[in-house]
Amino acid sequence: MKKHFDYIVVGGGISGCVLSYTLMKYGASVLMFDLPKENKSSAVAAGLWNPVVLKRMKKVWMADEMMAELHTVYPDMERWTGSEFFDPIAIRRVFHNAGEQNTWIELCDAPAFSPYLEDSISPLPEGVVGAFESGQMKGTGRLNVLGFMEAMHAALRKEESFREERFDWNAVVRDSEGVDYKDVRAHAVISCEGAQMALGKESLAQDGFSPVKGEVIRVKLDKPLKNECIHQKHFMLSEENMEVTVGATYAWDGFDKGPTKEKKQELEEHVSKVWKGSSKTLDHKCGVRPATKDRRPLVGPHSLAHTWIFGGMGSRAVLMAPYLAKVLVEHFMYGTELIEECLPKRFH
Repeated sequence: MKKHFDYIVVGGGISGCVLSYTLMKYGASVLMFDLPKENKSSAVAAGLWNPVVLKRMKKVWMADEMMAELHTVYPDMERWTGSEFFDPIAIRRVFHNAGEQNTWIELCDAPAFSPYLEDSISPLPEGVVGAFESGQMKGTGRLNVLGFMEAMHAALRKEESFREERFDWNAVVRDSEGVDYKDVRAHAVISCEGAQMALGKESLAQDGFSPVKGEVIRVKLDKPLKNECIHQKHFMLSEENMEVTVGATYAWDGFDKGPTKEKKQELEEHVSKVWKGSSKTLDHKCGVRPATKDRRPLVGPHSLAHTWIFGGMGSRAVLMAPYLAKVLVEHFMYGTELIEECLPKRFH
């Protein structure tokens, strides 16, 4: 006899965990399939959320809606899992010249930016090198991504809603009412596979991805950095024990090569320029951002029946997933409209 679930969720990274929780919050039953050790994106993500693109000082698409939902969903997920992984911390932008300082002050008076920018210029934290001062973001922070995923997977296991196994898309049988998958019957199956889909590996085929490889290093400093994130071309994110995570780099090839000596050197040289002291590299990792060609997520129906996509959020899954999950789940439950810009069919 088949086991019945409302939805099969394939992929247990940031987007898959947020979507599964949201479905359950709205009363749906979920079965997640994931192989945590093979996660190529969320497992190395810094987990930062920020509504402003600091390099160009532009707001992220739909930032207001996303920030509002984020500050509700993750604390709710902490309570549900009995774990702590939501960490509001400041992100500090180090200015490179007086013009950037002036732009910051001007934007502080703009209604679109004032909720997210401290309206004063502040000195650099001890140990950080820079010719100019800095501006501090409001409402930003980080998600402890590994702790978050582990807590969600454990909670789903307790509900008998998690299977640690590879999902075989070729074994999905679709009919007029839903899907069968081995011993499971469901209304629909949703791909949240992120990097695997972007790289076209053992996943549902979908056009429109433009994957980006990123590398980070973990560094031991000679003195502690204030508990915040310093953005100065690359980010330097404070961790415990005088350690920081530094990243991330960008590359549009070499996805199978793993961490590279060149990018490690780039990040180490950055640390030497922005930190007034000594440092030692402890670890070096890489991941793949599942970005799309037009930098809009993929949220909506696939061309195959009873099959949906929830992904393509690039490096902003922590910020985007809560709001986009609400949009998708309310479409399932109430028939509300999806976001036209995010529909996968735009790449067909």
